[in-house]
Amino acid sequence: MTRALDQTNSLAWQKRQQRWLDHVNALSAQVAEWSSAEKWEVERDRKSIREKAVGEYEVPVLRIRHPEGELLLEPIGLVAAGAEGRVDLEAFPTLSRVKFLGGEHGWTIMTDSNVPLRIPWTREAFVQLAGDLLS
Repeated sequence: MTRALDQTNSLAWQKRQQRWLDHVNALSAQVAEWSSAEKWEVERDRKSIREKAVGEYEVPVLRIRHPEGELLLEPIGLVAAGAEGRVDLEAFPTLSRVKFLGGEHGWTIMTDSNVPLRIPWTREAFVQLAGDLLS
């Protein structure tokens, strides 16, 4: 019985992980497309994440060269308190950051003080957010 429960639990985590990876890949592609449209250089990379519940997997990472500095879009993990995954968008040299927290209705953008930004996720919102993080 325990083995059957372990397999069921493992399949549930695999489904959650695949849904998370689909969301992360879509967010990364969208941010890369919007950045390129702004003529900002985009460098793509990958990193490995190891989580106890789901094991090791790879995610996309973006480094964006904005006229005011750099932005790093970096997935943190699927297992996140109160969310279905977390992706950080951090600015350099300011070290300002927002967190994208996954949920059933898409991403919620949160400040470091856990205040949600209640804005629709559009190209204009991304461009404004990038400028605000770098100023």
